[in-house]
Amino acid sequence: MSESLNGAPGSQGYLVSDLIGMALETLGVGVGGQNADAQGVLSGVRHLNSMLGQWQRRRWLVPNLVDRAFLPTGTSVYYIGPGGDLDIPVRPSRIASAYCRLLGGASPSSVGDFQPTDFAASDFDTGNDGLNGPGQPIDYPLSEIEAYEDYSGLGLKGLRAWPSFFHYNPCFPLGEFRPWPIPAGTGWEIHLLFAEPLPNNLTASSPINLPPEYWDAIMWSLAVRLAPSYGQPAPAEALGGMRSALATLRASNSQIATLGMPSILSPRSNPFWWPGMEIQKL
Repeated sequence: MSESLNGAPGSQGYLVSDLIGMALETLGVGVGGQNADAQGVLSGVRHLNSMLGQWQRRRWLVPNLVDRAFLPTGTSVYYIGPGGDLDIPVRPSRIASAYCRLLGGASPSSVGDFQPTDFAASDFDTGNDGLNGPGQPIDYPLSEIEAYEDYSGLGLKGLRAWPSFFHYNPCFPLGEFRPWPIPAGTGWEIHLLFAEPLPNNLTASSPINLPPEYWDAIMWSLAVRLAPSYGQPAPAEALGGMRSALATLRASNSQIATLGMPSILSPRSNPFWWPGMEIQKL
């Protein structure tokens, strides 16, 4: 572990072996000046990678969402994952949100994140009226068709028009993204928001490249997971520490989207309508 002068973790944070050693110490393993055996450390590494794979599927245990973009080609399905249309190391288990960008002459985004460098100043040359004109990209949100059964019920799946919906089928190793109606192969850019992958191929010497609030959560959770391997129940202190640390992560990572209402339930003529209900679903 890299440490500063006051004993706190330095810029590199903790190593995997550090947190495994701390977890084992709570179980009475490796105390009294003795080190944990190599097999125990290896088992801890395997448990850690498995645990992070589970955490990846829980939105509140992932530090942030990422926005990635690709250019459509006019086909009905796009593959998400290593070597796919959106080439990323691991296919996401679900798409948190998606939108289509009508480029309007603007250059495609190289990554897709909300960065001011996505567009050059010339992309916003709006012509004489100062409000609208060529070169101004516009984003249109896509509503999710959550179940494949609902997507299969679409009568005209090959409809080619302005995109409004999408369905994501989390196949492995490549997920299947289906926009509907199908956007044209030029002039559009598809953006997907999904949970940033957590590391799941760590070794004992790997640094924990996660925010500091994860250190406690990993250490206590490992202690709970490793306890049965040493023939003992998880100590009450470890269970309490794990719950407290996970609650901290939940409070830190939770993002609650604005409530959406079915459009049929919230017309402006409805006496229960109020400003903000314009965010409607379907």
